[in-house]
Amino acid sequence: MGLVSTILYAFTPYTDASERAVGVFFKGLTEHGNQSRMRTRLNGLLQRNIAVINLWTEYRYKGYKYLRKSQRRKLYTNLRLIAEDFERFCVDNTQPADIVVAHIHKLMPGASVDPDRAVRLQALLNYFSPLRGIYEYHKSSSFGRLLRDPSRQKLAGDCNQIVTLYIYLYSRYFDVHDLQIRILPGHVALHYAGIDIEATSGAFVDYSDRKGGALLPIEEIVSINLLDTTDSYLSTHEVAPEDFLQASRLAFILSHERDIATHNLDAAYSDVINSLMERNNYSQALKFATASHNMTLLSVVGHNGAIYEMEHHNYNAARRFAKHALKRDELIKDCWRSEGFHYYQAGRYHNAIKAFKHISDRAGIRQCYEALFFDEQKKLGSVDTESIKKHRGTVKRMRTYAKKSGNKQLIEHTDTLNKYL
Repeated sequence: MGLVSTILYAFTPYTDASERAVGVFFKGLTEHGNQSRMRTRLNGLLQRNIAVINLWTEYRYKGYKYLRKSQRRKLYTNLRLIAEDFERFCVDNTQPADIVVAHIHKLMPGASVDPDRAVRLQALLNYFSPLRGIYEYHKSSSFGRLLRDPSRQKLAGDCNQIVTLYIYLYSRYFDVHDLQIRILPGHVALHYAGIDIEATSGAFVDYSDRKGGALLPIEEIVSINLLDTTDSYLSTHEVAPEDFLQASRLAFILSHERDIATHNLDAAYSDVINSLMERNNYSQALKFATASHNMTLLSVVGHNGAIYEMEHHNYNAARRFAKHALKRDELIKDCWRSEGFHYYQAGRYHNAIKAFKHISDRAGIRQCYEALFFDEQKKLGSVDTESIKKHRGTVKRMRTYAKKSGNKQLIEHTDTLNKYL
């Protein structure tokens, strides 16, 4: 990277142009975008550098805060060292094409393999073979643990991660779309031209008769990695639910397994909304609930948000939330009633009357006018009949409030006072 690029990317979250291309791509994805066009762009990024996709998404959407920019640069350097080490390995350890093809045909007679590609895949299997000691399977790992200097440390990763590294190294020689993803229950492998590739053990295998197995396009590895949130790092570090939701959204957009992706997306919406409600962030929860198009979630947020805002005397906000609740009309009435009662207790009777009028609460309105009557009565004090004319305005207001309250005793009392005016 040149000096100008170095200076330019020093002021961005990205390490270089490749990472920026990945970041811009994912930032622009939505559930309503053209899936065919998005996959075409993704395929280009896969061919360019799948490792960048995996590292950026782990950092941005899976809470791997240790993957700061300087650390990612170091890991990209390690990735280059792995590629160079693999090149050197191939010089002295490449098997003849006829032997490799014969071995594949013995396992899978119908496999239609290209000799050059078969030889390169065999070289990858030999390079990462556990017998060499350069790689070891490590359940539920992050990609960063796999990208180490092979001359100094053993590479450690799970099936997702080692498959991703295989794809990257293969892409340096051939089109990644020669490959497919073999999905098995709780496991991921590669597939090429009729033969399966077990990256964790370094061997060609036949998984065609495995129950629950499926073949998917190579880009499915991106969705798989996005949804892989079971590793030990996540068990000890909190991932922002908003980030997890976004990862699930992206996986949904890109995945060919829409049923699974839809289930995961629904679960992600539920998790993020519940997390936000636990923090009383109902405004954000409402945004997610609206986006989810799940009426049950929307109703729960609307109801809980309305109750929370009522308790904090934010009645306009409470009514905005209540509009989304299942028992909308009933909850809105409760909001007005709560507002009226709050103002009544605060002695703000005119405000209370306005609130009670919205729900035609005649009892509440009468009670407010009675309170206003007694407030005016206090102003009279111990005035006698001779000086009451000086308080004509107060008596008139008392008479008005008495009539509006409907209280006969108060009306009779003001009638008596009115005789002395």
